[in-house]
Amino acid sequence: MFATGNSRELDESTEHTLAVIANRRSRKAADDFVDGKFDWKSLPNRIASLADQLRVWTAENRPELPYRFSDDPNEARRIAMTASVLVAVDARGLRPAMFLNAFESLFRSLLHDWDDYEQSMSKPSCRIISDLHTLGWIRPQTETRSSGFLLKVLQSAIRKTVFQHIKTTIQGQFDEQGLYQTVCNWRDEVVSTWVQAVLWPEGTGDMENVKIAAWKQELESLTAQCFCEARMEEIFDIVADYSDSHPAVEELEKVLETTQMHKQIAEVLGKELVKRLNHPGANTSQIIDVYIATIKVMRVIDPSDRLLEVVAEPVRSYLRNRVDTVRCIISSLTDAEAGGDLYQELRRQDAKPLENVTVDSDDEEECPDFNWQPQPSVYQTRGTFFECSGGRGDVDILAMLVSIYGSKELFVNEYRIMLADKLLANLTYDTDQDVHTLELLKLRFGESSMRSCEVMLKDLDDSKRTNTLISRTLNAQHMSANGLLGNVVDVATISHTFWPSLQHEPVKHHPRRQSELDAYAHEFERLKNPRKLIWFDQLGSVDLELDVIEVNGDGASIVVTKEFNCSPLMASLITHFEDKLQWTAEELSDETGISQHVLEKRLMFWVNHRVLSIVTCWKHTTTYEISSASHLGEEGASTPSSMMDEDYGGRGQAVSASAQEEEEMEAYESYIVGMLTNMQQLPLDRIHGMLKLFVSGSDIRYDKTPQQLHQFLLSLVRAEKLECGPDGMYKLYNK
Repeated sequence: MFATGNSRELDESTEHTLAVIANRRSRKAADDFVDGKFDWKSLPNRIASLADQLRVWTAENRPELPYRFSDDPNEARRIAMTASVLVAVDARGLRPAMFLNAFESLFRSLLHDWDDYEQSMSKPSCRIISDLHTLGWIRPQTETRSSGFLLKVLQSAIRKTVFQHIKTTIQGQFDEQGLYQTVCNWRDEVVSTWVQAVLWPEGTGDMENVKIAAWKQELESLTAQCFCEARMEEIFDIVADYSDSHPAVEELEKVLETTQMHKQIAEVLGKELVKRLNHPGANTSQIIDVYIATIKVMRVIDPSDRLLEVVAEPVRSYLRNRVDTVRCIISSLTDAEAGGDLYQELRRQDAKPLENVTVDSDDEEECPDFNWQPQPSVYQTRGTFFECSGGRGDVDILAMLVSIYGSKELFVNEYRIMLADKLLANLTYDTDQDVHTLELLKLRFGESSMRSCEVMLKDLDDSKRTNTLISRTLNAQHMSANGLLGNVVDVATISHTFWPSLQHEPVKHHPRRQSELDAYAHEFERLKNPRKLIWFDQLGSVDLELDVIEVNGDGASIVVTKEFNCSPLMASLITHFEDKLQWTAEELSDETGISQHVLEKRLMFWVNHRVLSIVTCWKHTTTYEISSASHLGEEGASTPSSMMDEDYGGRGQAVSASAQEEEEMEAYESYIVGMLTNMQQLPLDRIHGMLKLFVSGSDIRYDKTPQQLHQFLLSLVRAEKLECGPDGMYKLYNK
């Protein structure tokens, strides 16, 4: 208390008090503590000096001010010393964060160097711990005194050290078991003993044992949280490496039972999937593989599938807009060489038809009955991935992939197109593997959906028998006439109603090739009367043996017989050189009916294989002739560089995907015209909805996406059948 009096007496008293404060021992010690370059490496000496001065002050047992911070003189001195240090830090201009981070770095260094209790207590770190306790900066809270102001900093240092150790131990280790137990053993042997030595260096009693038990419980929780956070940083890699990473997923699922961090895992994984997959640079098949792995991983972590729906929805939406998603899924289902997850999925013993699989119970149209059960909890334990427990347990991978589009017809049509291309390229007529795959697909997609594919396989078997009969007849005829086998044609006869649209471009065959085809067609008509053949001239392949000029190791020119497999057009072009050794591009174009520009590109296949050579090449005329030894030295001299990389020898794709889609969309034109006749004008989404409503259930099914319908409507606009206004409304074209 200050005595009242005149202003002069008050000023003298205040000046005296300030002088005392400025010269008090705690203030001088605090100034020395923050003096010079302040970093964590200098803290041990600073702390030791400050603690020594506090010990001397305590030994003198003299109060510093006429007021006390505590009833306990020793506690009052600690508080005064601590307050002076904090004031000095502020006066020095040190940022509080920098000041506290220095202590955090010190604590992390002490914990990193800790071995065990007996060995480490003899190290210099023991002096630092003792000095900090003398200052009261890291002491635990009791009933009579508050906790040290560095206790939270100590907790932060422990957390960062534990996280860093866990990250170093488990990073990239997905196929090892027992990693979490290894981390827990390190925590018990190192961290727990270090915490006990730091907080209770003078031993423990009953009260301290209770607090130690509480700290150990907090350390267990901290270890589990840090383990989950470390796994969250590499969750995408864990998913991408599944099932090799199954041990890591199982271990993570067990730790999540303690931390309940399912939501955080799902959020991180969802962002990583969007970042890594939802961009044009990602391959569609890779996206599908990661999507399947995501389903499996999330089924282990979250049996309820509620988190899976949130995590996978952005990927599902992105796959829905990719043009090759359906083809990649069907390829994976039927690719025996790759033998991936989808290939194994199709061969599951417990597989159910897609009609009996519920993907999302929220989309069920029927009301629940009295046997309805709620969805399982996120934390309910599930057995294996494909175990069913009613309701959502029936969901499988194929069903979830089909649900991306909401219709299995897209997948059936895509398989039909792929099967057609594969069968037409099958020169051995061996369909055993395709029949087996078809039977498996019928179990999943339904027998009625795969009826066209059955007919296609039957057509190939019938073609094999027909070829055998016709070849026997034609060979017998030629043997009796000139003693040589006559038939060189194998034909795949198809029922065009059940096959997808095929490429159809007229090709004028060489007369000798055409006579062989005519002989086969005549015998077919006699055998299968009244059926007749309609040729797809550009499809198929031809095996040829040609003499080619090569250079041997001695540099001499030799004639080598090579086998070529090429398209019918390429075979017809090279056959013309049997009649005449030299042709100009203009003459051969007139003979074959092919434009000169296209013809020159096709002939480059034979030029590149040294069967033909270009002898002259003017602005508008190119001359070709059969290669000879004299052409080897001039090879490439007169070849246009724009043609050198062209290669049209192989067979192209038999099925026209665009023609197939065009044929299907034309069936909807009458529906669209009828709508616009009655409704005058409609937007795209309204037309799409009405087609789904009116076309479904009839012989023609509507299973197109709005994007596909939009392209078809644009084609009708270009054909001047419809008009599209600036507001996106479609109406009939007014002529």
